[in-house]
Amino acid sequence: MSEPYSRIEYIQTQPVDWTYAPTKLEVEEYYLSATFQDTVTKESFYYPGFRIRPEDYLDHKIKSTDGVIKLYESNGFETRHIVEDPFGHPGPSVACPIGFPFNLPKDYPELRRYSRWICRIHADVCTIEEGILVSVPHIEPDPVFHSIAHFWDSYIKGNVVRGPVAVEVLKTFLHLT
Repeated sequence: MSEPYSRIEYIQTQPVDWTYAPTKLEVEEYYLSATFQDTVTKESFYYPGFRIRPEDYLDHKIKSTDGVIKLYESNGFETRHIVEDPFGHPGPSVACPIGFPFNLPKDYPELRRYSRWICRIHADVCTIEEGILVSVPHIEPDPVFHSIAHFWDSYIKGNVVRGPVAVEVLKTFLHLT
């Protein structure tokens, strides 16, 4: 079996902990330092770091995690258990399959590379000034359907779609547009 296929075991369902939402800075620092070492090959992988700008997140304008959970659950997002890769997430996160990108109501050139995969929108929930909760979304191959592509393309290659496109798609799935 080739090496990428051995990584499938690293994709696991993890419970989501809503007891603490990290700050935007804590999320950035986590991703700047996130690493994973393969237990078989001892090869190290590094998550591609990023800085969170205002156009990269959806501001919920609320301070209650219960309100955010209710918003996401009422729109079909998973909020209790998330299929994760070995890098994980520094705080609560939510996810929802979005299907093939070409089925979205709008054509996004940034998502064309994902046209062969069922994708998901996955968002880290964190706080900005004064404890306001925001979601920092990204779009990636859905690990439930494409675990190898998820691990290989998203984390080894660093190909995830963040920013205004991910925020716009998130708003569509939350019926906010």
